[in-house]
Amino acid sequence: MKTTSIRKIAIGISAFTLTGGFFNEDCSAEERSSLMNSAKKPNILFISIDDLRPVISVYGDKIAKTPNFERLAKYGITFNRSYCQQALSGPTRASLLTGLRPDNIGVWTLQGNFRKNNPQAVTLPELLKNNGYETVGIGKIFHPLDNLKFRNDPQSWSMPYIKTSAPAYMIAQGRKATECADVPDHAYEDGLIALAGVEKLKELSNRSKPFFLAVGFKKPHAPYVAPKRYWDLYQREEMPLAEYQQMSSDPVLFAYHPSNELKVYSDIPPFHSYEDTKHLDTATQKRIIHAYYACVSYIDAQIGKLLDELESQGIAEETVIILWSDHGYHLGDHGLWNKLTNFENSTRSALMICAPEYKRNMKTNAVTEFVDLFPTICDLAGIEKPGYLDGESLINILRYPEKTKTDYAFGQFSRGNIYGYSCRDKRFRLVEWVENFRTYLPFEGKKIAGIELYDYETDPLETKNLAFDPKYKNVLDKMRNQLHRFYREQFERSKHHPVAAKFPLTVKEDIDEDE
Repeated sequence: MKTTSIRKIAIGISAFTLTGGFFNEDCSAEERSSLMNSAKKPNILFISIDDLRPVISVYGDKIAKTPNFERLAKYGITFNRSYCQQALSGPTRASLLTGLRPDNIGVWTLQGNFRKNNPQAVTLPELLKNNGYETVGIGKIFHPLDNLKFRNDPQSWSMPYIKTSAPAYMIAQGRKATECADVPDHAYEDGLIALAGVEKLKELSNRSKPFFLAVGFKKPHAPYVAPKRYWDLYQREEMPLAEYQQMSSDPVLFAYHPSNELKVYSDIPPFHSYEDTKHLDTATQKRIIHAYYACVSYIDAQIGKLLDELESQGIAEETVIILWSDHGYHLGDHGLWNKLTNFENSTRSALMICAPEYKRNMKTNAVTEFVDLFPTICDLAGIEKPGYLDGESLINILRYPEKTKTDYAFGQFSRGNIYGYSCRDKRFRLVEWVENFRTYLPFEGKKIAGIELYDYETDPLETKNLAFDPKYKNVLDKMRNQLHRFYREQFERSKHHPVAAKFPLTVKEDIDEDE
């Protein structure tokens, strides 16, 4: 997000400012509408992946066997510093798909529902549907759990949502964290999701209307189960254990959690997160990490099936492809497992954008946020961006991935009534933990419960909290100024949303975990 100014909150912005001088000043409204409707809009394949930390080869992982991620990368731009708004499935998906931050849609837990909390929000597929797109969803795209009526957000799609179903396990008895079964890909649900995606691509490719096809894969989310062929790609003894499995120096306790999401499985022995002597044992760690990599390779193969079909239909070069993981993941770093933090491995997400007529087979180190995707896709589709969006388009980065200036990504996660907000630039991360505060409230007078500052150039493992190191005072002041400016901007923006009146912060919240 660019923080140079508070943008005017207005829906009625011109759709055609996106294309520069495409229309001349003498064009009538009717002529503009006719030209817009006759313009060929690109097809969009929108791929989401659940709980994927970027342990994939295109991100530099030396162990991962992920040839189809590499194949996709050749079509577009890989974003090395993409960050989610909140490292939990429900909030991050709702935020990305509405272009609004969690505090503006009232979704912070798996039970949150933006349709109830902010009914004026319009989703990305809904906007595309209203602008001539055929919109179709398969697998896991949205994730509110409070009501089955809203589970897949029927309002977003021009066709009935495509549902798939398969057993969670092929051989496991009871609720196990891992399973290696010698079965075909479609024995598990992600294989069925890929097959449904392929069939829908065949159908949609032959229609006159442009399509937005959202395909949501569910692995590598726990339980970590995948066909045996993907386990066989790896040697367990080679699995990399997290190098640093303790709290940082001068720790802020709110930053950590007990890894309960992993502890619910019967094949996981008791352990304590981030304590020096009570970590998960080495053998179990290697088994989980082995299973996680197998799941990533399994998803890689499913992505390959979608790319095969695009190429078979002859439309791969002219299709916009967006691939994203809903957040990152802890694999033992800081002694943590799963997500649910403001740390780097929990908030850094995979993002790849492939678009006709833009740069290909390149990487960018620009700092970006998930709320930037909504306006970016509007630009790529040539449709009007709603004026209330919290992010900014990444079109210039797609044009000039190697020439991007320093920017900031803002995220959040809470523990009860302690709210942690983070500010990440290319080198540092600041996290400020505040009592009874959300950005739709004035920040002045709130009590600070903890501060963290990490320098990823000198300390990529986040071993040292530098918030009280006098050598970093200028950095701390700069980052806090940016974060507090963000608070002020968001407070002004929040006045145009109904969330504040519905959530006055009068009760302590429970920590929500992604099951």
